[in-house]
Amino acid sequence: MSLLDWFANLFAKEARHYVFTPVTSDVEKLVFQEGQHYFRLRLAEMFLKDDRKLFRKYVPVVSSVVSLQFGSNAAQQLPSVAGPLALNLNESSLGQGVELNYSLTNLVPYRGGNVSISAALLAYVNKDYFPPFLSLANSISSLLTIGQLSTTLKVVESAVTGIQDLLAGGDKDIRLVYHDEYSGTDSLGGVSLQSGYFAVIGADAGRFNPEKLFVKNSQLYFGDEPQSAKPLTGYDYMLFSVEAALYRDDFRYFAEYNSLLYTAIEKGMTDKTEGDAVIRAAMLAVFKSDDLTYVDKTRVAAALKEEYEERIALQGKLKGPLSEAGEWLNDRALAINPKATFTKISPLLDNHQLDDTAIASQIFAMIVNDEI
Repeated sequence: MSLLDWFANLFAKEARHYVFTPVTSDVEKLVFQEGQHYFRLRLAEMFLKDDRKLFRKYVPVVSSVVSLQFGSNAAQQLPSVAGPLALNLNESSLGQGVELNYSLTNLVPYRGGNVSISAALLAYVNKDYFPPFLSLANSISSLLTIGQLSTTLKVVESAVTGIQDLLAGGDKDIRLVYHDEYSGTDSLGGVSLQSGYFAVIGADAGRFNPEKLFVKNSQLYFGDEPQSAKPLTGYDYMLFSVEAALYRDDFRYFAEYNSLLYTAIEKGMTDKTEGDAVIRAAMLAVFKSDDLTYVDKTRVAAALKEEYEERIALQGKLKGPLSEAGEWLNDRALAINPKATFTKISPLLDNHQLDDTAIASQIFAMIVNDEI
């Protein structure tokens, strides 16, 4: 049984109508565009209305699974488990409006298609065997929320198996369950995936006013207006945020890119032809990556090429006065503006007659010819 089936069984058992609502916040509402944006799901806050009584006998756990397209995989399941052993909660802090901002997925390129999100707030009986088991599940699922997802997908199968065993075993109290699926656009009858906050609250949907909810400092507040609103209490709830990003700022720490860049610089300082060949290999590796969007592939490949050229040119500048070298280096940009990059390549992305290979080939040629 898959994790999605496990969540489906929870819904069959739990027939209550909860409150599900987007929540007003300072986050800009942005509709995700295929090939342009990254997606990340966070658990911003978890709250248990009877936290002190519950925590002495039970271990609260938020389990989630996000299903989306990644690379050639039509539906990749990304599981996660968040509990007190991962969030460093204790009896005095649990349920007191703890600011979590706990990543439930990595920063994943949005490839369109269907994106489904399932989550559950559960309370497990705190037996001797459970804390070590939960700690192991925390450790496995955390591998999927950092660095390059393509390099950690090999642990997904073991993570899913471990989490399934964790969720299936033990006595538990089901507090909240949630599932939603996004595909297409609102204007055409679909459901657009958008950035922002949303909450799932264990309250009677007919007696709760969601218009009085606000997010401040990643916490859920309730009141007539943001200034006078108070932290929401008296209900079990999960507050999530869907993050949209246009670019990644950690690409220089991707092992393959970093290694090829410095190999190119090392070779280029003695033989420019050899260095050029290696940096071209690095750029090709970028365009083959499943971890980057089209916009970011262009930006990253151009940034690597530009940094390589700068380092080689700096070798000659260092032979002159250091002040001149410093001024020259300060005038150079080590990265490409993602919005400007998108403007230049958007005609290619909008051309539905081009497949992925053709788009990558044309963008690569633009970078090599210094058009980007």
